[in-house]
Amino acid sequence: MRTTFYALIALLLVSCGSQQLTKEKAAEIISKKYPKTIDWEVFTADPKHAARALDSKLEDEGYIKIAKTQSLADAGKPFISFTDRSGPYLLPVTDKDKEYSIQRVKVSELHFKEITDVVEQADGKQTIVEYTVEHRHNTPFAKLSHYKLEGEKKERAVFTLADDGWKMVEKK
Repeated sequence: MRTTFYALIALLLVSCGSQQLTKEKAAEIISKKYPKTIDWEVFTADPKHAARALDSKLEDEGYIKIAKTQSLADAGKPFISFTDRSGPYLLPVTDKDKEYSIQRVKVSELHFKEITDVVEQADGKQTIVEYTVEHRHNTPFAKLSHYKLEGEKKERAVFTLADDGWKMVEKK
């Protein structure tokens, strides 16, 4: 009877002290990082970007205006300008972006979907989590990007066990 009692106590202590990362806990941590905005840089003063934008039909749809010719006095000025209709897709730009005539535009959102695998490392202090993400809410400006914006994409994250629980190691 006494050994059964001690075995039960030991089992209880081991299960309470378990530091294994569960799929649910990993999903909770990862989902805080999503949704992520996927952006694209439009070089408004670059004639190649203007030609690509012209092929995209964004001008016909009323999102941008393209200057098809420039005089010598206009050299260096933007070929592409954005209309009010493009406002919801324009992202903040830095001073350096302004200096190089770059406008960042939203092309899509990346959303967390599900955990597909959790692999604990031998040391018990690190775990590799594989999960899927999917693109949603593609914008009209997706036509300008080279990104594949359909379907699911597999991602990996490394988790480490700290004193206060599992933490996702940020990608550098």
